[in-house]
Amino acid sequence: MIKVLFIQDGEIYKDKFDQYYGTHIDESIKQRYLMLGDNLTLLTRLISVSSDQAKKYGRIQADRFQHVKLPDFKSIKGHFTLRRKAYKIIQEQVAKHDVIVTRLPSASGNYAFKLAKKANKPFLVEMVGCTFDGYWNYNWKGKFIAHYKLFKQQRIIKQSPFVIYVTSDYLQQKYPTKGENVNISNVKLTQLYPDKVALKAEAFLQRTQNQPLVIATIATLNVPYKGQADVIRALAILKRRFPERQIKYKLVGQGNPSRLKEAIQKYGVEDWVEIIGPIKHHQVFEFLESVDLYIQPSKQEGLPRAVIEAMASGCPALGARTAGIPELLQAECIFKGGDYQKIADLISKVDNNWLNKQSTINFKNAEQYTHDTLTDRRRIFYKKFLDHYNISHNI
Repeated sequence: MIKVLFIQDGEIYKDKFDQYYGTHIDESIKQRYLMLGDNLTLLTRLISVSSDQAKKYGRIQADRFQHVKLPDFKSIKGHFTLRRKAYKIIQEQVAKHDVIVTRLPSASGNYAFKLAKKANKPFLVEMVGCTFDGYWNYNWKGKFIAHYKLFKQQRIIKQSPFVIYVTSDYLQQKYPTKGENVNISNVKLTQLYPDKVALKAEAFLQRTQNQPLVIATIATLNVPYKGQADVIRALAILKRRFPERQIKYKLVGQGNPSRLKEAIQKYGVEDWVEIIGPIKHHQVFEFLESVDLYIQPSKQEGLPRAVIEAMASGCPALGARTAGIPELLQAECIFKGGDYQKIADLISKVDNNWLNKQSTINFKNAEQYTHDTLTDRRRIFYKKFLDHYNISHNI
């Protein structure tokens, strides 16, 4: 019986019936890690939700699965009161399991790496974001420790025997490893609909001036470096510059939206911005069908899954010059993170012909991220990982 432990700083949800739900972690992610063993333990923070709230998330089935709650030791209070308890839990779980998997950057994952290395446990890293960018763009305090955190993360990745990068080049250059490595996105494009996308591209040419331009971002709502506030500020510029124009900016994601609500009120764009909140992953493509322009304004990323999903839906897209985003979009669609003036300029230049052209280009580029292609690549890498540690398991 091969027991797999997946650990990260994120959270999943549980209702009163002890059923588990997630957004970034769902049933398909569970099945992915069960390729490495017979049972999966998820070690993350846990949030209790009502049955109605649970409907917003994807359910994780109970078979071959268990969850261990990790205290929120990353908060200021938790750093002093819960860190020791959290470390003890991580230590216990690493000792109990045969295969350890983590997504980095992650404070819990970094500690698990040290324990796994000391115990000579099979350890697999998914490198999904830039530590430096996350701290540098979080707040002024983060800038004081960003370089130290960068050095610390680089050292861990360099020593990691097996690393999966979500980018094709960016994270590999910034966080190189001496171990085996491969690039595999976390995206899940199970099926593409070229006919539907072709109709969407054609429809862009028929748009009238009375139709509002529907813009969307899918990202966590309570993290400043995701950049939605920069788009809100750009919309305020556009509203002054083109008062007759109609724009609707839709925000999808989990987390407390109070900071963004304040920005919406501050810049007077209440009638242009709608906060939708979390939606289930299988609803994302349905949502994107109604979107004219996707924008990823993040100042910290890996290779954002939502951008690829938008591209696969035939959405034209704009994105910040962050991590792997320039690997996905054309140069004319890229802006410096935080440059709300540039965001406003790019949106102001959007017309029907540009939408039609970018819709076709993006769909074509998304084809390399189909589920079957990435699953085959992951299966080959997982087999190499298991063979290295002489673990016998059918993948």
